[in-house]
Amino acid sequence: MSKTYAEQLQKAQLLIAGLKKNLKLVKTRGISLEQIERLERAATQAAEMNREVEALREEVSLKAGAANKKLTEVKNDMQNCKTIVKRCFDQERWIDFGVMDKR
Repeated sequence: MSKTYAEQLQKAQLLIAGLKKNLKLVKTRGISLEQIERLERAATQAAEMNREVEALREEVSLKAGAANKKLTEVKNDMQNCKTIVKRCFDQERWIDFGVMDKR
């Protein structure tokens, strides 16, 4: 959870607690118990969604790392194959093997 996100949720929880504690005073000012409960549900949902987002970020990070390793493997294998083609065949034939290099 980012620092800003965590701070906002903490502020929301403090506000909710304060409003509930002083419900009689804020009721006369137009803040209902339903509004406070709606805010509390929204804050709880936001925290849960953020936990899900963090889990997905971790999963994406792991997948990206694995994908990068696999791409490196592909590049190395391609380079090895191209080297063999270049050594064994004339430059005019390279294109027949999918080697688009000029040299």
